[in-house]
Amino acid sequence: MNSIQALWSNRVKEYWNMAIRYLRLIGNSGFLFAIYIGIIVGSYYYSELLKWLPEWFPATLFLALVTAVLLTKSPIRTFVKEGDLVFLSPIEGKLGSYFRSSFYYSLIIQAFVITLVMVLLTPLYRYFIVDDAKSLLFVLTILFVSKAWNLLAQWEEGRLLFTSGRFSHRVGRFMINIVLTYLMFVGASLYFLVAILIIKGLLLFVYYQHMKKQHSLKWEYLIETEERMVMSFYRIANMFTDVPKLSTKVKRRKLLSSIPNMLAFGQLSTFKYLYLKSFFRANDYFGVYLRLLLIGIVFVFYVQFDYGKVFIAILFLYMSALQLSTLINHHNLKMWTDLYPIDRELRTQSFTTIVFSLLSVKTVVFTLATIVATTSYLEPILVLLLGIFVSYAYSFIMLRKKVISNFT
Repeated sequence: MNSIQALWSNRVKEYWNMAIRYLRLIGNSGFLFAIYIGIIVGSYYYSELLKWLPEWFPATLFLALVTAVLLTKSPIRTFVKEGDLVFLSPIEGKLGSYFRSSFYYSLIIQAFVITLVMVLLTPLYRYFIVDDAKSLLFVLTILFVSKAWNLLAQWEEGRLLFTSGRFSHRVGRFMINIVLTYLMFVGASLYFLVAILIIKGLLLFVYYQHMKKQHSLKWEYLIETEERMVMSFYRIANMFTDVPKLSTKVKRRKLLSSIPNMLAFGQLSTFKYLYLKSFFRANDYFGVYLRLLLIGIVFVFYVQFDYGKVFIAILFLYMSALQLSTLINHHNLKMWTDLYPIDRELRTQSFTTIVFSLLSVKTVVFTLATIVATTSYLEPILVLLLGIFVSYAYSFIMLRKKVISNFT
């Protein structure tokens, strides 16, 4: 028993040692500074948004949907590995303490996420529903209890062999969750809420216990779920630093992949072609670039204070620059790129040129959005000039130093 519990503790410690190392790199990247600025600006416009929303805005339904989704998605972090299929599955009956620890761990983490989301939604809740701290504590209590139920239910659903069966059960839980959360936010009688919680309890102790007796644990599904959650964290970390364990995903994107073919054929374009092709096809570099662009455009149209559009455009340009800088790591661990008979200086120049070009494109788009969103002549000019300056300074000064140190 002690050895099994020690195994769980060691795996959690191993994971967090790795996670903290990457979180420090993310913190040192400068991205957190951009997030802090975004939070400050966003907090101001949050209050303005609440005043702008009409009285008929379905705040109750919105809150019910958000919390129902949070409740329904309840994976349990088991920290299992591929080798466990051979070494731990034979002693499945002795792993009760291991999986209980995983349940409590997941409950604490996901309860924290719920609390964080509710803190963000508190102004909306107090503005449209009720301005009462005690009421908010009651809501959190109901959500925590319901989250525990969803975790236990999803754990048992993992025993089902087919994805369709797990999906149908998840849809059923979502329907129950949204009824509970909607009644909770409209201020329904406590008896209705208690009745739904009792129904959940009966489902857990009757229906899901029967499922437990009928189906064994699906270790392949446990391992797949764990790997998917770890890879989600790796993909976030990969935006800021090289993650060797992250498996590379390549997407065809036929139309976009033809853009690098426009480069002049020759040795000077070798790494420009490689990095631009990787940007469009590998992992989610292009996807993040596009999402930051679209979100930035939305903010440019919405922000109204003096020179706010300029500030937002440059902020999102800087965030995109940080994200693009990780593209240099994509081929670091591939030995064949070192076999190219190309000088390191040319490789550095190729990469910084590609980053500058991509940032310049984003600068032009933000400038056009600012022209449409404002009657001022000065703001679009500032977006263009500052955008080009930031793109150049980051690409050919800051990023160049980073790339050179990366190659040495």
